[in-house]
Amino acid sequence: MSAGAEPGGDEGAGAGLPSPTVLESEQLLSARPIAIERSRLRLADGREAERIVVRHPGAVAIVALDDEERWILVRQYRYPTARELLEVPAGTREPGEAPEVTAARELREETGFAARELTPIGGFFTAPGFCDEYIHLFLARGLTPDPLPPDYDEEISGSRALTPDALLEAASSGAIEDAKTLSAIAVMSARGGPGAPRP
Repeated sequence: MSAGAEPGGDEGAGAGLPSPTVLESEQLLSARPIAIERSRLRLADGREAERIVVRHPGAVAIVALDDEERWILVRQYRYPTARELLEVPAGTREPGEAPEVTAARELREETGFAARELTPIGGFFTAPGFCDEYIHLFLARGLTPDPLPPDYDEEISGSRALTPDALLEAASSGAIEDAKTLSAIAVMSARGGPGAPRP
């Protein structure tokens, strides 16, 4: 299993399906933070197949709630999309870095707040058809001003505080297009409790 991949349960995941045999594998490109790998596999029924995989060190995303249970989102320019996206705070893990350490740092860099409580609430693979990136999701509460300088290459134009109702409206209207943010809304809705959007 690569650095970005995370172990998961068998529930709903095709339990008992044997893993393919890797016949050969080569790295096509390494450009921090990703690597692109091509592998030739033998599947369980004897067929051979090729897979191109983007290897990723993993990341975190943070549901940051203020004292009024509003979500703190950031506006960040994303070059591949050629526009700003409204997102939960998030960031890539450094090699060997614990997810909670990444989450605490990224929250301070992107929002200027530190969290008194930082609770893991799940996680998800972002694009398992071709990439092993796994995002650890955290709930941050008890926010206090404690900024860190942002990454030198980030383009964050500001932040917004949205009530759960306004957040759902933004998601349903298409104002939120970022997959990790939509996933965070789904996880929080399923969990319930303070800050949870309720359709």
